[in-house]
Amino acid sequence: MTENYKSIIFLSLSLLMSTVTCAHAEPPDIGLSADPAPAEVTNGLRKGSHVKLFLPNLPYLAISHAINASLVRPANNEKGWQYDLAVSHRNIDDRIWEFRLRQGVRFQDGSPFNADSVLLNMDYFRKQPFSFTKLSTILDRVEKVDDYTVRFHLTEPYGVFLHDANWLQFYTREYLEKHGWNGKPTCPNLAEPGPYALGPYILREGYVEGDRSTPKVVLKANPQYWGDDKPKVETITIYTGLTISEARDLALFSEGKIDITPVPFADEVEAVLSPYAKLAVSPSMNNYAMHFNMLNGNAAIRDDRIRYVINHAIDQEYLLNLSMLGEGVLSPTTVSPNFHRVADAIRSLDGYFARYAQTHDFSTEALSALVRQYQRENGLDPEQPLRLTLLVQESFLFLVRDIQYFLEQVTIDLEAQVVSSEKQVFRQLFDTLEDKNQTSWDLLLWGNYDWYKHPWAAFFVYLPGTSWSTIPPDTELVKFTERLLRTNVASDEYVPLLADFIRYVYEHNYMVFLPNPHNVYAVNKEVVFNPGRSAFVYLRDLQVTDQHWSLRGRQPYPRERQKPLRITHQNIEGPSP
Repeated sequence: MTENYKSIIFLSLSLLMSTVTCAHAEPPDIGLSADPAPAEVTNGLRKGSHVKLFLPNLPYLAISHAINASLVRPANNEKGWQYDLAVSHRNIDDRIWEFRLRQGVRFQDGSPFNADSVLLNMDYFRKQPFSFTKLSTILDRVEKVDDYTVRFHLTEPYGVFLHDANWLQFYTREYLEKHGWNGKPTCPNLAEPGPYALGPYILREGYVEGDRSTPKVVLKANPQYWGDDKPKVETITIYTGLTISEARDLALFSEGKIDITPVPFADEVEAVLSPYAKLAVSPSMNNYAMHFNMLNGNAAIRDDRIRYVINHAIDQEYLLNLSMLGEGVLSPTTVSPNFHRVADAIRSLDGYFARYAQTHDFSTEALSALVRQYQRENGLDPEQPLRLTLLVQESFLFLVRDIQYFLEQVTIDLEAQVVSSEKQVFRQLFDTLEDKNQTSWDLLLWGNYDWYKHPWAAFFVYLPGTSWSTIPPDTELVKFTERLLRTNVASDEYVPLLADFIRYVYEHNYMVFLPNPHNVYAVNKEVVFNPGRSAFVYLRDLQVTDQHWSLRGRQPYPRERQKPLRITHQNIEGPSP
């Protein structure tokens, strides 16, 4: 056995050890070098610098706040947000939200931003609002108090207004007259390149929206950006059309191709050993959203027994500890425990889940018997497996193979129909509500990578009658979502409401419940990038050293910089209280 092979085995074991270490403990010291890059950056714009990223999941969310700006923007802090275009706000009875606007702000074309800009944008919002929340249905009016103060008047209390304020991004009059707001299930983004926005980066090439994007999007630093967190990298290129394996190879085995990319959990060791990349890991509020198509899929999916079998045949602990190498957390629902106070709600259900396990038989034999019973009742051959189709993006195949194995044990044959991009998955999901999906599917998997601290960012898939949901009409579910949207997260009613909501969807098996993943990135050794809990990639915070390929010119990459580096662990304190 060679020394190099011994080192790889030792490193692999050490990495696995780190995944089961107490959340407050430091990862074990296995002789890797400290990362020198954070001490070598300047915290200012580096002329000629260029960083390239691959973002396979929700790229429009990950980069939107680099291109544009809103009253508040996401932040990696306890609140989950910080002021952006606003400098302060008042919440009056959860129905009136007043914002004091920052002065001296200009759009990228030089035109001023003020209260009139807000009113103009909200007029267009009313005509074509986003539809993933109920803001458009309860927005009464927007009032101009003075040139730099606006009030949003709602018809009812709305506890997640600051969540929506992240997505009230404002555009120039020229852009609005050409494109308006997009009126889609996804958030508004830039439909074409140009100086139409307010963010630290100008979209120079391509476009990126929830249901469509160019394979490459190019951003340039805005030299007149008004904010304090100014861009530090001159050019940023985001790729959306690669496969996860292509992006991994470009990041790990070459230089100047991909600087930042998510990597499969199984490639963590290879990322650490790469001469060009290092590994950055952070707990997250991300979720694997795996839908049951109860609208126009196989009739078996509408039978609660089959959904029950699927959920209880899949061993979450196995998926987490082996398929995901421990990089995540368990959850009894499609909501990460890392969301605000969700862990408290899950803990309050410990007794309920214990009693449920005692009164139900989850054995392979019992679950298989339910499948055969369904088949006999519906004229199907109980000696043949029940055949179902899963629509899935290529980057999630590592998870799908193990899910297929578990379902085989209970006589369910899950055929994976694999597509290359997230857009293809979304298109079929959105069209299913109106029975217009061109691809027939029974289960569908996408990465609901978090975009706000409030769990509505995950719970919204449970609201029947919307493009993001494949659940048939259910009055109780509508009541739960209405209450969740009205309830203040700091109130005494909030955790019991979450617990009741979680229990209800668990009992009805309305989604496939899977572990919630960590953020795991391969990062160029000369890039400073600290992943947060959310799906946002804070592009304005990216920095490079003078040894980065974009600044080094024709000089070869120094061999002493190619040694394996310690893993960057962020936010390892565990779920927020």
